[in-house]
Amino acid sequence: MATAMEAFGRVDILVNNAGILRDAAFKNMTPEQVSAVLDVHLAGAFNVTRAVWPIMREANYGRIIQTSSGTGLFGNFGQANYGAAKMGLIGMMHVLAIEGARNNIAINAIAPIARTRMTEDIMGEAGKGMDPELVTPVVVYLAHRSCDRTAHIYSVGGGKVSRVFIGQTKGIEDPALTAEAVAAAIDEIDDPGSFTIRGGPVRTEVG
Repeated sequence: MATAMEAFGRVDILVNNAGILRDAAFKNMTPEQVSAVLDVHLAGAFNVTRAVWPIMREANYGRIIQTSSGTGLFGNFGQANYGAAKMGLIGMMHVLAIEGARNNIAINAIAPIARTRMTEDIMGEAGKGMDPELVTPVVVYLAHRSCDRTAHIYSVGGGKVSRVFIGQTKGIEDPALTAEAVAAAIDEIDDPGSFTIRGGPVRTEVG
């Protein structure tokens, strides 16, 4: 960070993109495989963000992009460590979006699908058409001064961009709640027909 400040005098943008894989089925996963992935993805992002945070706060401006993954959002066999780390980045995003709002610091996340040195061996034929260059435009937008979004997650790959969000259903309220009442109403509790989009400083009612 000192090098960046010396060269440019300010730091406006941070993209937390560092990552490694240590894949294994959960029954075979070792503590070392978990700690290695958490150290690079989650602790790495924490340490770099912590270094840039006071600079952005003082400048009253900043744009941060977290690199999450569909594995964390939706799951994927053999990647419990990776999924946990990637969802940790989403949790960090939600908190920092709230804390950074007063200083005009926006933080969003991408869940990219792209052919890279880390993924090309496991993507095979599916990697065709998944050029990293098709992820770049979303990152450029989220890093731009005109971007007014914060605490948003975007799935991006192969030219497709969509928002992924955390929603809370209307559910039920029962001051005398019992396990039996939950079982009887589970379909109503699960019903996504009406929900609230949660995350960041703004909450939106839908349905």
